[in-house]
Amino acid sequence: MLIDLTDAIDLHVHTYPCLFPRLCDDMGAASAALSAGMKAMVLKCHHESTVSRAREVSRQLPDLKVFGGIVLNKYVGGINPDAVEAALRLGGKIVWMPTVDADYHARIHGSRGRYDVQEGGRSSSGNGPGGIRILGEDREVTDQVAEVLTLVAEHDAVLGTCHLSPDEIYILVKAARAHGVSKILITHPFFKVPNLSLSQLKELVALGATAEFGYCTISPMWNYATVDKVLGAIKEIGVEHAVLVSDGGQRHNPMPNECLRVFAQCLYEKGLPEADLERMIVRKPAALLGLGEE
Repeated sequence: MLIDLTDAIDLHVHTYPCLFPRLCDDMGAASAALSAGMKAMVLKCHHESTVSRAREVSRQLPDLKVFGGIVLNKYVGGINPDAVEAALRLGGKIVWMPTVDADYHARIHGSRGRYDVQEGGRSSSGNGPGGIRILGEDREVTDQVAEVLTLVAEHDAVLGTCHLSPDEIYILVKAARAHGVSKILITHPFFKVPNLSLSQLKELVALGATAEFGYCTISPMWNYATVDKVLGAIKEIGVEHAVLVSDGGQRHNPMPNECLRVFAQCLYEKGLPEADLERMIVRKPAALLGLGEE
């Protein structure tokens, strides 16, 4: 059986404009998704809010719902509640914690602003400016992070944990739940950052989070996890606690919609039922975006 992307939703798509090289622009990714029968997608950029970009694409492609969000890197002022409030009031759906500017990302990759083979924006060596931390000296989230969590809860938005350290993610998820955040995505848990263990992921799911597994993690370029590892994790945490995304748009990967299809197809070939895949690429993402019930 060939996996069908009808009504599928991709919560994690990278497009141009971006300081990293990209395969396609916003309209290119959206047009391909619409041709594949998809229902919605969320644009993500490490360097700016994608809310206005998403609105323009939606205006031109009314049959596809395109949403944006904001990544709290230094380009938007870091942990900046004002920027978060503006993004959410203008229709943003996801607030992502720091990615390439996170302190943990900088430590793992040797620099903020870059990956193993690509650089996008300002980078810094170990002697340069440090990355963003979300915890104070008391090991609790800072006042700015707490304010962001309150805004996410008030707007019923999604919180993405991104490239924080495993310890930071655990504290963040607990704080988010305490602030009333009900939609929490553990961003690509098996990617090089954060590279969670299965036991750590299970603990976070038990706190109310959802695991976001991305094609990019298993892609030929990165290959940080196998399809079997992802399959095993889904079976351990329960399909109801997982979504599949492309995390696509890089020039070394297929188009995002095809990344999502191939990822789902691989899991199907390994024995995951079609109904489970439909739940992870259609129903669960729709519930997270407020487009339907799970």
